[in-house]
Amino acid sequence: MMDNIENEDGIIRPLHVPARHNPDAPLRERVVFALALIGKGNAADVAAKLKELGDADAGEPGVAEVLAALYEKGLVNGTTNAAQREYDMAKVTRPHTGRVDPEALD
Repeated sequence: MMDNIENEDGIIRPLHVPARHNPDAPLRERVVFALALIGKGNAADVAAKLKELGDADAGEPGVAEVLAALYEKGLVNGTTNAAQREYDMAKVTRPHTGRVDPEALD
């Protein structure tokens, strides 16, 4: 599953968390958004959050595949037990000091 995770030269890009849920976005973006919303969870938790957001086609097997690929590339954290792995986003260690103008967001 390469879809924009790797550059053509094989270098892995940093993970981008979308600003809002877009049901038409690729599954990877929707999974990342849902994981960021819940903070920590397994594939079933992320799939349940996506269904709550109106993503009827985001099933647990597809979500699990996306999460496993992101974990293997080091883009999300996870527990060591693969069968019961819980994923979470890497946390920022110092607070953001910039300003966000909500009116400028599209």
